[in-house]
Amino acid sequence: MLTDEQIFDILDGCADAEVLQQHTYLLANSGVYQQYFKELESIHLDLAQMPLEHTSVSFTENVLAATPVAKPKVISVKKKDWSRKLPYIFFGTMVAILVVSVIIAIFYQPTSATVQQEPNILIKELSDLFSKYFTQLGILLNLIVMLALFDKKILRPYFKQRRISLG
Repeated sequence: MLTDEQIFDILDGCADAEVLQQHTYLLANSGVYQQYFKELESIHLDLAQMPLEHTSVSFTENVLAATPVAKPKVISVKKKDWSRKLPYIFFGTMVAILVVSVIIAIFYQPTSATVQQEPNILIKELSDLFSKYFTQLGILLNLIVMLALFDKKILRPYFKQRRISLG
């Protein structure tokens, strides 16, 4: 028996000679094949008469009609108690650091009554090194540590808690 593709090739007129010979033999000898061929021929004619947009639209309508309508899921995110206070904690800490640094600057102002001595060259170089590079390196390391802690303690739990599901 011929496959559906071969039968549709026969109906389209693009089948080779061997398939046509087998088709004529099956039409003459097999009643089941004759009935099957007539069914496929009627389907072929219906498809040929139908415009292409109509088949696409009807397919879409059939698929949409067959899919069940799902209820939308409501996701509620419960914030932790401390997360509401986080901006106040941050700004309070910044203000406290600013006040402490201003107080330290006021009490430890250099006075002109100090006696100046010629410092040792080695001590001068070391103090310059510590005052420039060590301070910059310390600030950079503190910033990296603070960012890592912020990521680990605040950002990761927040985004793990907010799981979004499409439904």
